[in-house]
Amino acid sequence: MHPTGLRIHLIYNGEPAGEGNVLLDVAVKRPGYTHAAFVIDSMDELVRWLEQEGIWISEGPIRLGHDRRITCFIRDPDLNVIEFNEVLR
Repeated sequence: MHPTGLRIHLIYNGEPAGEGNVLLDVAVKRPGYTHAAFVIDSMDELVRWLEQEGIWISEGPIRLGHDRRITCFIRDPDLNVIEFNEVLR
């Protein structure tokens, strides 16, 4: 991860896509871009803001990475997946 908090999440061991929208979450992961991921300071604050704005959380918040982060996923208006991570110290 970059010192500014930027993280680029690439799938390198997926199977090539035959058809369909590979930008959406599917059971078989494809190589390349699948979603944008951002590191945030507080998952609780993000969840409160999402609720206030009427933005549906499609998954989470859940603990991932051997309890090293709390993650949630939403979708933008084009149904692309956006991931948010609070890194646990």
